[in-house]
Amino acid sequence: MSINWVYFSDTNTPPGEIKSLLEKKQFRLTATNEIDRLRSLLIENNQSVLFIKSHTLYNVFDFCQEISVLYPHVYIILIVPDNLENLKKAMLMGASDSLRSSYTQEELNDAIEHAKKYMQHRAKKDQGLVNLIKEKSKVIAVTNPKGGVGRTIVTVNLAVAFAKMGKKVAVIDGNLQFGEVAMYFNVKPKKTIYEWVKEGYGSEQYSINQYMTTVEGNVSILAAPPRPEFFEGISENHIKAAVNEAKKLFDIVLIDMPIHISEIHLRYLDLADEILLVTQNEVSVLRLNQLYLEMLESINLKDRVKLILNRFVKKQGLDIKKIEAILGLNIFFTLPDQVNVASSSIKTGQPFILSNSRSQLGKAVLKLSEKLIDQKIGETKKLKKVKRWSLFGKRGEQRNVTI
Repeated sequence: MSINWVYFSDTNTPPGEIKSLLEKKQFRLTATNEIDRLRSLLIENNQSVLFIKSHTLYNVFDFCQEISVLYPHVYIILIVPDNLENLKKAMLMGASDSLRSSYTQEELNDAIEHAKKYMQHRAKKDQGLVNLIKEKSKVIAVTNPKGGVGRTIVTVNLAVAFAKMGKKVAVIDGNLQFGEVAMYFNVKPKKTIYEWVKEGYGSEQYSINQYMTTVEGNVSILAAPPRPEFFEGISENHIKAAVNEAKKLFDIVLIDMPIHISEIHLRYLDLADEILLVTQNEVSVLRLNQLYLEMLESINLKDRVKLILNRFVKKQGLDIKKIEAILGLNIFFTLPDQVNVASSSIKTGQPFILSNSRSQLGKAVLKLSEKLIDQKIGETKKLKKVKRWSLFGKRGEQRNVTI
């Protein structure tokens, strides 16, 4: 795959470190300060990444919006003065990423790597190697039987991260009584799954996306009912139909799971291609997760589980190998403990992938989304012998566990 790296500056400011870093990665950068030349460069190649540094002749945000409308295939990285940095505004104007003028080499490298991976995924899709529409869409349930472990915040930020990679993403709020997905995006939906069940279920005239709300980050959410008692009219058959309808329209369907075990909870799990069990390095959480995994094993769903260790701090609590031994699964990914970033995101109702994507937590969620996409759907799982431990006492025997 050949990526067309382009740099535009209205003041003819040289690309400097951008060019140097791209050359180290064996990429060629073309720089210009002429609009006509820029247009020809963007038309020539549909795999284009454009750095825009504009603040004298053109307003950087207005210019970005014009380019994104004329050339929707272009991945735009805005370089803005520090006092004008506004990632939310950049995204609304069509940018895929933004950098401060005083960016560090690490920030620049992250922006380049993310652009490269985005282009690689899109190239595969264009070539027909990855087609997640309909039969190859992916359903991911994010779960934990205990509240307060970060399940919802992981779900909403993972959704935005997938969308930034060019995927069409839906989030279904599985907590039908007290769902919070809409709150985490700071929206109050006019329509929810309740209205879809009343009006759209079983009708070809009403598509499920008519009952979804598009939120910041280009994510569609199917919100929980507006009142807790309304959940009683929603059955597991409705849930199955909702997920299957969403699979026809979206590349990735994320389900923010309810805490309580019920027929609906189990139906969501059964429909999921992957189950992300968000856990923490706390004995009370691990104890419940162990019981939860035993339940999943009894209904033959444990092989779909991937452990996500949230709020991880090195050298605190149990070490990773002990956690893996207790739960009988390898940890798929760890997310760092950044309470300030997560708390600010919840209070403002804006995913930190949009407001603070370069925080350690933001970078980690982006990497998690890339790792999940990079897996081959339906890949063969390997069996590995691990020693099982229990928080209720040691279980000495060796068992075959699906990793």
